[in-house]
Amino acid sequence: MSRRTFLKTAVGAGVCLYGLNYLSSLHRPRPLKTLKDTRLRKGLVVAHGGQGGGRTEEETVREMTKRALEALGGIDKLISRGDRVVIKPNLSWNRAPEFAANTNPFLVAALIELARGAGAARVKVLDNTCSSNPATSYEISGVARAARKAGAEVCFIQPSRLREVTIPGGKALSSWAFFDDFILKEEVDVLINVPVAKHHSTSRLTMALKNVMGMVGWDRGALHKDIHPKISDLNRVVKVDLTVLDAYRVLRDHGPTGGRLEDVDNSPEGARQIVVGRDPVAVDAYGATLFGLQAGDIGFIREAHEAGLGEMDYGLYGLEEITV
Repeated sequence: MSRRTFLKTAVGAGVCLYGLNYLSSLHRPRPLKTLKDTRLRKGLVVAHGGQGGGRTEEETVREMTKRALEALGGIDKLISRGDRVVIKPNLSWNRAPEFAANTNPFLVAALIELARGAGAARVKVLDNTCSSNPATSYEISGVARAARKAGAEVCFIQPSRLREVTIPGGKALSSWAFFDDFILKEEVDVLINVPVAKHHSTSRLTMALKNVMGMVGWDRGALHKDIHPKISDLNRVVKVDLTVLDAYRVLRDHGPTGGRLEDVDNSPEGARQIVVGRDPVAVDAYGATLFGLQAGDIGFIREAHEAGLGEMDYGLYGLEEITV
């Protein structure tokens, strides 16, 4: 073999090897996020908004959020300097805040401010909405504007960031497609789930556990058949570090889309609450009581408890109620 032939062969082999290594890296398994080691209390805190005081809704919600997290141990027990934080509200529908179909924008903004104050390097807000134009629901909900003003990156779901994940011990699903933003260790250090408490025509209620459906792709309509074990299965993969349930307004009927103000409870007696905790099952169990139900009445709460994902006895590790 001549020197020229040798060099051409060697270079070609090198390029081929580089290409194989590159292709291999595209398919190499990427570590999934695990629960962050946190010093937050294990129990629940419920902040009640009360009445009067001359405060605006924004001021009230901000203070409720701040006080609730302080009672749980403080945001600095969860978020460390340099952390990448992802906040997942419910932004499914083209509804203004007063219809309670989406997460309260002031709650999302309050969490962003607290995360940034704790030293988060980046705070992203995103959801896989039910709208044909996600930007519309982001804007009409008020969350996009509030989140940007508070200093977060407002992002949209990208189909290219979808990956199939095997569901360990899945009862109804062996695998499903999840978005990288919520599940990859390299993408997120702290995942905060911020659902709104609503009636739901299929699952009866939608709160924390069901809000995980906004973290997945594929045909989500297929998830609505035998929905309760499927919701539980999805929660086997997603590792939520903090759940903050928005019950400042509660949609009591015609959910999940809403659209009628007469279905919305905004009273201090039946709503005006923010529930925070590490255990999404316990948060949902408490949330069920806002509708006059018990945890065992809701299939996906039972399924998640039986799967070992959390406690249906929401007071097991303590329940602290504060009024702001």
